[in-house]
Amino acid sequence: RCFAGTRYLKRGATLEGFVANEVETEQIVCEQGFTSRLSCSSYVQIRGSVPLFWSQVTDAMVPKPDIELHRFDPMYHATAAHFRSLLERYGSP
Repeated sequence: RCFAGTRYLKRGATLEGFVANEVETEQIVCEQGFTSRLSCSSYVQIRGSVPLFWSQVTDAMVPKPDIELHRFDPMYHATAAHFRSLLERYGSP
């Protein structure tokens, strides 16, 4: 969405709370009932990188590369910005 890149080269979040490789998928299912009325429902799923400042070294052929945290953010400003953005876009559950 706002921080796209190759899956194994882009990780984490920006200062603004945008996460790497965020994708939204929506499935809409419609069915005509017995009353000839069309009934539809929708399921929205999003995925993206964990909203922290992190990366993984991808030059070695290791099955589970170590996660490296890059920035100390004790107040989790980027994480909070990410979840505020989700609440603005989708509302509360």
